[in-house]
Amino acid sequence: MLPSVTIGLLSTFIMVPVITYYLDPKDFGLFAILSAITMPIGPLASTGVSWVLSSNYYLIDEAERKSLMFNILLLDFILKSFWVVLFWITASVILPAIVKDFDPRYLFYFKVLLISTLLNTFWPSVSFLIILQNKGSLHAVLEITQWAAGAVAAVIGLVFFKWTTIVLFLIPLASAAISLISSLWYIRKHIRPDIKKKWLIEIFKVGMPTIPISSLEVIANITDRYFIQRWLSLSQLGIYSHSQSYRNIFTMCMRAFSRTIVPPLLEAFAKDLEVKNVKETLTIWYGLLGLAGIFIALYSYEIVNILTHGKFVAAAPLIPLWFLLILSFTFGMPYTNFLLVRKKNAFLAYSFVVVCPLFIGITAFSVYAFGLIGGVISTVSSNFAIHLFRRTYAKKLGCISIADKEFLSVTAIVLGFYLAVTFINISLLWKTLIFVLSSSLIIYMFNLGSFVKKLKQERELVGRNRTGS
Repeated sequence: MLPSVTIGLLSTFIMVPVITYYLDPKDFGLFAILSAITMPIGPLASTGVSWVLSSNYYLIDEAERKSLMFNILLLDFILKSFWVVLFWITASVILPAIVKDFDPRYLFYFKVLLISTLLNTFWPSVSFLIILQNKGSLHAVLEITQWAAGAVAAVIGLVFFKWTTIVLFLIPLASAAISLISSLWYIRKHIRPDIKKKWLIEIFKVGMPTIPISSLEVIANITDRYFIQRWLSLSQLGIYSHSQSYRNIFTMCMRAFSRTIVPPLLEAFAKDLEVKNVKETLTIWYGLLGLAGIFIALYSYEIVNILTHGKFVAAAPLIPLWFLLILSFTFGMPYTNFLLVRKKNAFLAYSFVVVCPLFIGITAFSVYAFGLIGGVISTVSSNFAIHLFRRTYAKKLGCISIADKEFLSVTAIVLGFYLAVTFINISLLWKTLIFVLSSSLIIYMFNLGSFVKKLKQERELVGRNRTGS
């Protein structure tokens, strides 16, 4: 996950200052709503590559792997082309019905996004194959190259050609073009043109059932954008989408941590082992989240003000609320993995299916009544509701509580600081003093000092081993 985190940080702390210098919230709002309209194409055209490859890759020989990959990519192209063409044909009807204050120019921007979507057809499947083959370094290079292509396109368009809104749509186009070249370059040695009924049936049987749930997830994740631009404005949606860029970084960090904690969790649950070490790791993680959450609650305004030249400071109050997502994911992680080991996959799917439609209605009400903050609160609440639902069932099946007190403590602390900063005008000097004092308390509460000492000892031990060898 390191490349993804790196790209997220580069995008936020390097590209955001450049792009926001030239563009305004309305430009970002327009991009957010048009890209949201194209998002359902992804799950609708999905072949469920992760499910299909994961269940077959290690059971077949190299020749069959090449044949399977060819059939996956063939269906990828057929399905993606179908949906892109359908959206292209119906764009003149869809856009005016969805986008408030529709302008005919939006059709052009939308079609640029559709071209990007089509160019990116092969990358998700090729990307998963590369990961499956344990070629992490290559995957990192290709991902960063795609990001760099978008960054270069943005700089050239904004600085040299003085373009404005169109640049936001050229960024994914440039990245998608490089992804197509990368995919074709890599996959040429890993496919064999051979249409097999066996593999087509396997894809439809294993991969296609993921379409309804994936589509519902996408729809649930974009309804807030629709309601915001419909009832507020594109400029307000631009503010909202900017705040989501920080949420994306939080999500990437959570995924990186999950790669460390999930394997021991699965092993412990599968073999009915003690989860003491997992609890200790989660406690340390919650402590680190407490430090990060306090920092974000105190300094989100200053961070956004500096990065966006003061244009997007209205996004600052939303960022600490987005941070609660990482706490919610951490809270639910042990129970979700417990249910996975118990083969309760159907329940995991149904817990999402039941909660999401309910919260689409809540999102509509929240945005209408409370504006941007309502949209964030609804999203965070729906995520927490799903994990609480899963925890309840896991406990019923015999799972013990795992770091629940730490979750409640850190959540209360972050919310407390958020409310304090929201309702009390605190100077930068006082914020700094408060952060130093509260950080000391968090370090003591979660015993982070011993964690740092342990890391130093392990590093010294590694150093001595290298010297000895």
